[in-house]
Amino acid sequence: MLLEVLMALSTGILGIFLGAQIAEGALFVPYWKALPAKEFYELHKTYGKKIYQFFAPLTILATIIPLITVGYSLLINVQNPLFFYLTGLFTILFFSSYFLFFKKANQQFADASIPYDELPAAINTWGNWHWGRIVFEFMAFVCCILALLTL
Repeated sequence: MLLEVLMALSTGILGIFLGAQIAEGALFVPYWKALPAKEFYELHKTYGKKIYQFFAPLTILATIIPLITVGYSLLINVQNPLFFYLTGLFTILFFSSYFLFFKKANQQFADASIPYDELPAAINTWGNWHWGRIVFEFMAFVCCILALLTL
């Protein structure tokens, strides 16, 4: 019973997180790319913290809840653990991308430290990393659903 509840919570939070990340990639990034550098930095000064305040707790929940679920599945020795393991792996991969790329890139945006002429390439790189991260989030979500279906 507890595993089913944890799996439902994990699936739900991963789905919400994935949807929010897709919206960010499909709506925000193209808008950012269209802005002149000065306007981008002004916008980021105003809304960067708000975006962070929205995504940080969501990212943490979308990481912790599935990893707790995977840990619990190991503790009780589920019969078909493959999708549980894959959920954990993809969760760790999407979360680690923050430390591998996004933490520094987001700080550079906040500090307005990227020269204006290099900003379009930096936003493009950010967008590419974002969509790569979404692939891992999608895989975690799908594996979580498949794990739920094996119960």
